Amino acid sequence: MYSITARFNQIVFFTSWTLVILSLLNQGTAYFFKTGKPTVDLKILSADKFQHYKATYYNGGVTDWDQVTFKFSLEADFEPVYNWNLKQLFLYVNVHHEHQQKGYESDCVIYDKIISRPDDPSSWSTSSKLVLKNQRAEYPLKDIHKQLRNATVNFEVWIEVMPYVGYIRREKLGDFEYKMPQQYN
Repeated sequence: MYSITARFNQIVFFTSWTLVILSLLNQGTAYFFKTGKPTVDLKILSADKFQHYKATYYNGGVTDWDQVTFKFSLEADFEPVYNWNLKQLFLYVNVHHEHQQKGYESDCVIYDKIISRPDDPSSWSTSSKLVLKNQRAEYPLKDIHKQLRNATVNFEVWIEVMPYVGYIRREKLGDFEYKMPQQYN
């Protein structure tokens, strides 16, 4: 009963249960003290390089698609999700559009960013604000069915909140419609 292995076992399991209880308290208190939803404002400035591409493969096959790159401005305030359990945020802008003739939907991520929370709580109010002006999208929107001309696309801004302890949750912050140009440029 008083062997070294029994004492080691008690120490390990007491420490493990203490860490589990403290982790659950950390997650629970961060979850119950949420102050609201983050705010976001997205403005699509232009649809640059809206073109029709055609490629020929080595075996003689031919494919073509529409491709467009966007410029946008984004202002966001993530302070409502900042707490002691937040490790980082993953922000991305998704373009969603439905094809009228084919009857299917298409999604494409055009911009993403990882926002790490600083360790100093006094700087949370300044680091939680994100301002992007005249930002070019990182990834182009492509459509192999050539249905982008004069289509209405829906821009969705999403964040994934990644805590130190707990589950990763995903929140949609906003929907913004944009009417595509009628002609290629």
